[in-house]
Amino acid sequence: MSKQVKRYVDDLFKGYVDTPALEDFKEEIISNLIERIKGLESEGMDEEAAFTKAIGELGDITAVADDISRQKRNEVIGQMYFQHKVEVGLKHAIGYVIAGILFLFGLTVGFISYFSTDVISQGISSSLPFIVISGVAFVFLGLTQETASDYPMSWIRALIYAVAVGGILFGLITAASLYFMDNMGLHAVLGTLLPFVIPGVGILAFLLLTEKSRHKPWVIEEQKIWMERYIKKDPKRVAQGGLLSGALWILAIAMVILAGFKLGIIYAIVVFLVTIALQLFIEFWVQAKSYD
Repeated sequence: MSKQVKRYVDDLFKGYVDTPALEDFKEEIISNLIERIKGLESEGMDEEAAFTKAIGELGDITAVADDISRQKRNEVIGQMYFQHKVEVGLKHAIGYVIAGILFLFGLTVGFISYFSTDVISQGISSSLPFIVISGVAFVFLGLTQETASDYPMSWIRALIYAVAVGGILFGLITAASLYFMDNMGLHAVLGTLLPFVIPGVGILAFLLLTEKSRHKPWVIEEQKIWMERYIKKDPKRVAQGGLLSGALWILAIAMVILAGFKLGIIYAIVVFLVTIALQLFIEFWVQAKSYD
């Protein structure tokens, strides 16, 4: 009978992370079941009937195992994260420094041009090449660098990402420069976006849709834990929160565009910050309602 009980308990906890705490828990259950079966047999029950009644009296013991397993997985994930920090390689370090210098140099040149000519468009145009090149470099270096959570991307795919981002930056900065020029209509600004920003966004969308996961095993395991917590939430509240978030960001994008062109960039930034605050409020509302 002890072998049957052990086999039953082992099957009950199949799939859980095998830890000393879980093994102790299983041994305690096995011991209690055997004692209970013996007690039922002494009352006149046959072996099979006593076994069936004893396991029926267990209740939902897997909830305790869930807590033990989850605690161990969190512990293991934490250890993997802290023990697998990836140092920045020499080539990447040099690249980051050069890209940072180019970016700061571009900003400096832009401010010098603006204060010397008092023309905003001149300052933006002067910084354009340095900002674009540094942006491309940062994207390429970031994607090809191994991190604690992700493996590096292939340099060809990373280069395509970087070129797409460079095109978008070039189009946006050029459009901003034209916007502040005298006698330049809105059609000229929007016309600049067509050959650079729209193709760049399209390339980025294609790359993101066809992207394969580069996450390391510990990240995938952590995502499983978060998914376990997520599915315990109230599905209705989660759906309501998603709809509210979607409506909020659609309205925010429209207001940012309107405020940026009609009132100024400062008002657009204010709208963006207010939207983030409202999004955090929605998340808090969903979390609070989900655990009521």
